[in-house]
Parts: sequence; C-alpha cells; structure tokens
Amino acid sequence: MTHGNLGGVEMHWKPWVATATVVFLGGGLVVTSLWSSYGGQQPQPGAAVAASLQPCGGEALAEDSFPPEPQLLATVPPSPGGTADAPGTADGRSEDFLPDEQAFAALQAREGASVLMSSFRTNFSHASPSQAANIALVARRLNGQVVSPGTVFSYNRVVGPYTERGGYGWGRMFVGDRIVPTIGGGVCQGASTLYNVVLLANLPVVQRHPHGLAVPYLPPGRDATVTDSGGLDFRFRNNSGRPLLLWAQAKDRWLSIALYGHTEPPAVRIHTEVLSRQPFQTLFVSDPKLAPGTERVVAAGQDGVAARTWIVVSSPNGPKTRDLGSHTYRPSPRIILRGPAVRRSSSAAPRLTPPAVGPSGSAGTGAPTSTAAQVGATAPLSSATVPIRVPA
Repeated sequence: MTHGNLGGVEMHWKPWVATATVVFLGGGLVVTSLWSSYGGQQPQPGAAVAASLQPCGGEALAEDSFPPEPQLLATVPPSPGGTADAPGTADGRSEDFLPDEQAFAALQAREGASVLMSSFRTNFSHASPSQAANIALVARRLNGQVVSPGTVFSYNRVVGPYTERGGYGWGRMFVGDRIVPTIGGGVCQGASTLYNVVLLANLPVVQRHPHGLAVPYLPPGRDATVTDSGGLDFRFRNNSGRPLLLWAQAKDRWLSIALYGHTEPPAVRIHTEVLSRQPFQTLFVSDPKLAPGTERVVAAGQDGVAARTWIVVSSPNGPKTRDLGSHTYRPSPRIILRGPAVRRSSSAAPRLTPPAVGPSGSAGTGAPTSTAAQVGATAPLSSATVPIRVPA
C-alpha cells in the first residue's frame, strides 16, 4: 500500500520570513537582541517562558542568518505501524517520520479501517531543524492511533507532554503579539493539520482553540492551538460507529495526516473569508551592541486579520452550510534594533571670535553697533562687551 500524494486538499501557505527576538528583564518581555534556532546556539533553559503558553511556530527564521545544524542519522523507537530513521538535528532527533506500510496495513485489516475518509497536509519549511524534529515526533505519535466508536480523541493525551522528557526540543511559541523560543514549539502544526482532516471527514469537533497570531502554514480560521496546561486541547468524537485509524508522515518538510474508516464521508469544502486587516506597527529598540548609527530588522512584522470560516457538506438534499465562527488574530510588530546615536565631535563646532569694539561702541572695522546684532548679539552693546551666540 502506498500513499504518495494524499487525496485530500493541499494547502501551501507561504510563510512570512522574519527573525524573532526576545530577552526577559524584570519579569517582562523586552525585545532587544537576535536569536535564531537555525544555528547551533540554542537559548538557555532559563531564558524561555513556560511551555504552557501556545507552544507553536509562527514566523520563519532567516536560514542564512546562522550556519546550519549538522545533519545526523537518528534512530527513534517505532510507534504502532511506523519507524523513523532519517537526517536529524544536532541533538540526534529525526526531522522525518516514515510510517511502516506493512505494519499499518496490518492495523487496517485488524480494525476494518481500509477506506480513506480524508487527508490533509501542511508545509513546515518555515521551521528550524529542532522544530521540524518536534513535528516529526508529532507524526510518529499520531500514526497508528485507533479511535474507538463513540470515544473522544484527545491530542494532548496522545502527543504530549510537550517537554524535554517527552522528547521535544526547542521551537517557537506565541506570547501576546510576540514570538518566543520554547520547548515543544511546533506541536500546534500537528493539531492544526489534524483539525482540517477532521473537518474534511465531517466528524464533530469537541474542542478547538485558535491562535492569538496567524500561523504561516494555513489560512486564518483553520488553525488549532494546544498547551500542556490551561485547558487548551484539540478533541474530536468518533460518531461513525466503527473504529477510525490515523496515518501520519513527516517527509521533506511536509506533515501529512490521513484518517481511515469503514465508509466514505460526504464531500466537504472548507471556506475562509477575510473580514478585515490591521496593519502592524514598527518598534525601534536601542541596542548598544550595534555600531553607532546602524539599524537591524529582526522581526518583519505581520498584519492582524479577522476571518470567518465555514464548511459546506454535500447531501442528497443539497449542500448544507455549517458556520465555524469568526476570530481576530493580533498584528505582530515589525522590530528594528537601533545602535547608539552618532556623537558629534566637540572640535566640529565652529567658534566665533567677537570683533574688537572701539571707544565709540562700534566694531573695530568702524561698522555701526547694529551690525553686531545681525551676527547674533543677545544683549545691548556696550563699550566693553559684544556677546556672540556660538552655534551648537
């Protein structure tokens, strides 16, 4: 059995290219310096906020900002029906997960789930190697999962916890209108991809939460965020009356998820309408490490957007529309680091010498006293002084 190009809807949403910067001072978020997980240098554990705040990828980091991480061959213990042996990150984690087709076919035969109900894939070219490995781990944990009839599938229960002990590395998360490093960043792309699979299979969604910022791999309104704490999970119910089987793969920076069951669902189309946009602001942040008079753009910024989403389900009596609601995503600011101001040398300022004043009160050249006022005198002339204003 081969999958190749899955039969569902494909969406390649061009990522915004930017770099993320965050430093923590006095318990608050202050943007001051550049960080990129494309390089071998990772932030120290104490520098990131808790992983319970939307540990998801958002902006792409500039690939040419740092040297690439070394590519290693990693071996990951197999999940039900799969294995993962592929180039990985510097910490030995794989960036790809390739299911074992024979083992998955055996699961299909055992569960009677041979009909492809829906499939969907998203691109994660925007992800750093570490975040890509997180997404591959999501695929490994989803692949081969059986959802029994009448039960509710919990993404957090299957894919979490989003910790180092749980196998995850550094990625990116959203905090307010900023994007910051965290352990487990990228797991929301798995939840978002699965959300679209569930919508296309016409299954009831029990719990889903949108992000605070728009994501680079899907149109607004079609994403799902999850956290280890705070109650943010993605859950759906199997109301088909038969077991459902999940297939997942991470390969060549594509995350593909498919759902197999007993019967083919009705055709479903997902629609998104952008209602409004809010332009991003530009923030200038002082950075004493930069050369005087220079600037560096470290976050490109992205507009906020309000969007409405709905699906149209075919039926013998004609198409039926189901509204999925509206949501407003915040804008994320464009951030520019600015070096110290250029200081003018004190020798650069011209110095004026007051003209000599004769006994009659006129200048040494015999000019009238009114001439002194024309060159900047700030007090009445006298036979003793001619005050001159020196330019700053």
